[in-house]
Amino acid sequence: MSPLAAVAMLLVPLAAVVATTPVQGSRVGRQLAPEPDNSSADDSAAVSGTNSSSSSTGAAAAPRPGAACNASGHGTEFGSSFTFECRESYALSAVGSRYCSATGDRAWNYSCTYMGLGQLGECYWSPFANDLGSVLWYQCPFNSLVTGFYSEYDEAQKDRRWKLKCCRSDSSVLYNCQNSLPANTPTGELHFSVFGNYFLRGVFATFKRNVRRGETDRRFQFVSCKKRSGN
Repeated sequence: MSPLAAVAMLLVPLAAVVATTPVQGSRVGRQLAPEPDNSSADDSAAVSGTNSSSSSTGAAAAPRPGAACNASGHGTEFGSSFTFECRESYALSAVGSRYCSATGDRAWNYSCTYMGLGQLGECYWSPFANDLGSVLWYQCPFNSLVTGFYSEYDEAQKDRRWKLKCCRSDSSVLYNCQNSLPANTPTGELHFSVFGNYFLRGVFATFKRNVRRGETDRRFQFVSCKKRSGN
């Protein structure tokens, strides 16, 4: 195991420094860390998935009756585990998803942006960043960016566990990191993208269960940082 991966598994993710910067579809939240709310894949990436879901003990509310959900136009399927990875020298810059009440799950799209040959060095996969039904909060440590996601769907809990793939930027420095405001409402469409040399560094999500409607979902926020030459 590399030193970066070993330290990252023990590291409690630190909150990003908040700074004002252009983020499409969201305003900048001036906070030290996200706070729980009590109330498209392209040729720069590869996605793989399975047609089976994991299961665990525990009861979950039944979803409302409805037509089967269609994940057409998305890179992943409802109710299936998947792995997404940007190609070499690419980092994540946009996330989108749509909710399906029949499965209590989301189909996802990711987009990656080219960072330049040799810009990203050592890569590793994080451990699972959340338990079922609990807060998801992970930020790539040191000078690394998000370049992929692995997600396992649990049919009984109608929730997912997540791992993040992080790659270190050896010739660049990350700065002006920020937390976005929530990128979606529960069961609503999610749209998040960055521009102006910003890239995704972390994710925060709270779990929501609507017993009356029989729906479960997560509300997502993202951490993005600007990149500049370290020379």
